[in-house]
Amino acid sequence: MNPGERWSVVVHNDDHTPFAVAWHLIRTVCELGTNTARDLTTMIHHSGSAGIGSYDRETAESVALRFMRAGMRATVQRADVDDEPYFTARRVDGGVLVEVPERFARGWEPAFRTLENVYRRNVIVYGLRFPRPFMTRRPFLRRMFPDIAASRWRSALVRRRHRKMLADRALVDRVWEQWINAESLVLTTAEAEEWIVVISQIRALYRQLRKATALHFQTLAYIQHQLVAAVDPEVVVPGSEPVAAEETATGQPV
Repeated sequence: MNPGERWSVVVHNDDHTPFAVAWHLIRTVCELGTNTARDLTTMIHHSGSAGIGSYDRETAESVALRFMRAGMRATVQRADVDDEPYFTARRVDGGVLVEVPERFARGWEPAFRTLENVYRRNVIVYGLRFPRPFMTRRPFLRRMFPDIAASRWRSALVRRRHRKMLADRALVDRVWEQWINAESLVLTTAEAEEWIVVISQIRALYRQLRKATALHFQTLAYIQHQLVAAVDPEVVVPGSEPVAAEETATGQPV
């Protein structure tokens, strides 16, 4: 055994441990601050798992065993010296500091590009859930942006009048340019709000795509939760659970 090796403890989400219990265990077992423990618990809740610390092997196994005794699943793995943070957003003077590792940011490039593409005229969207594997732009946008009136024709008129605002390619491009250069970037509050909107639109897009998975929705929900907590801290009630991402993932298209 190499005494200099570092090992990570990864805690996994489950369907039976209350949010408050997981938060308490992470705070006490890992001796972390309240806010750090809450952020890690939220990450586990939305992304499915999170690394909670790096230790020598014996200590890592001891920490994992304490979680196992409390009914939570924890695994130990050799730490990667190149491990990068997942996604962070926090309020600072002048706005919201976001940190998006380049490898993580690049992984979402197809989502941004697909969203920008479906906002073009005369486009055909492929790769949709069955029974409709492809769809033209107008009915696809109807699915992304549900009816706001009792009658479908009136809702269609509203969407048509406000098409430029709903299908705003410039907004997507603007957020993408910031996103891909956001290894450490301070956004204004208005810019952070734009990020929240575009992430919501990507989620709406993914609800239609055949290859979208629960992990996609969990990750998007976590990103939005972090952004909202930074933009409007009063919305986040300590100890409360954000809306379960799994509910979004399994919801049926409108």
